[in-house]
Amino acid sequence: MKFVAFRVFFVIFSMGLFFYPAVFFAQEDNGEAPRLVEDEFYKGKVIAVEKEEIQDEFGAPLFIQYLSVEVTSGPDIGKRLSLPYEVHENNIEARKLLPGRRLVIGKQIPIDGEPLFYVSDVYRLNAVWWIVGVFFLLTVYFARWQGIRAFLGLAISFFLLFFVIVEKIVGGSSPVLASMVGVLLIATISLYIAHGFRMRTSIAFVSTLITIGLSFLFATLFVRASHLFGFGTEEAFFLQFAPIEHIDLRGILLAGIMLGVLGVLDDVTTAQAATVEEIHRANTSLGFTELYQRGLSVGREHIVSLVNTLALAYTGASFPLLLLFYIYERPLWVTLNSEIILEEVIRILVGSITLIFAVPITTMLAAWWYHARPSFESRNP
Repeated sequence: MKFVAFRVFFVIFSMGLFFYPAVFFAQEDNGEAPRLVEDEFYKGKVIAVEKEEIQDEFGAPLFIQYLSVEVTSGPDIGKRLSLPYEVHENNIEARKLLPGRRLVIGKQIPIDGEPLFYVSDVYRLNAVWWIVGVFFLLTVYFARWQGIRAFLGLAISFFLLFFVIVEKIVGGSSPVLASMVGVLLIATISLYIAHGFRMRTSIAFVSTLITIGLSFLFATLFVRASHLFGFGTEEAFFLQFAPIEHIDLRGILLAGIMLGVLGVLDDVTTAQAATVEEIHRANTSLGFTELYQRGLSVGREHIVSLVNTLALAYTGASFPLLLLFYIYERPLWVTLNSEIILEEVIRILVGSITLIFAVPITTMLAAWWYHARPSFESRNP
């Protein structure tokens, strides 16, 4: 019966958060936005390469393969098609297709006339499933049951991401509000599923909620102070022309920052809570100050490594962009001043500052609890 009341509280809280968006985001149906006729996509396979040639396109070579392709899924399964496949000058040998290669076949359906088939992309998911399988097996092998729980938490996180956050934003809800509710759901459910109903998890959860609030405050202040409006990516540009009524790009930028911060907060808060608990177990006579100082000593190392990790992770994701800025020489201050660069800088800064606050907050809460726990339990047997 040690923490039964505490567990029941958080189970009820989690369920309440789960059903909260359905009520909070309820809105009138004003009719669907007009939709374009979308292409259909099927799997296919290269049967043979009928012909290859190189053409000149605006002074650059364009390599074209004429393929015999068999559709392997959908209503046209078994159908043979002759389709061109174009490869621009970079990596022609590596990108050209060979018999047996799996493809994604697009089918354009005009209002009048015959459907038009085309090669949309190379089919890559088979390789991805193998990689995910290796990742899953390694995680389960080394983490055992906790590894399975971690994957369950990850699956729930993605479910909430798509069916709460993304769906509500597309439906016209505020991106910031949708992401805040989604982040609360993810933090609540995935933390307890992955790490179990333990006191250290609850400390990490409370710390996560506090630092998420700080991240929203920092993100809002920094984005407004930097005059960022969410136009810094190619995806944001295309979102402006999406067949939906309204997209708040600045709100989407803030939502993305908070989601990114949540991804690393889990690591920091659970690790710090566990560190303080283990220090307490090793020496139960330690007071609040000693617990806090020893936990913070470990946390400082965590801060240094994670700040570097965050910076390199965001930089690595934008590496082709850095190459473009280097090739097309511009003054450094002009490059740094561009919205496309500043968005990534603000992401790094918000994430790093939030992580720095997460360490002392989690350490203080954990030190307070494990120091006060004996007297608390004596009053509540």
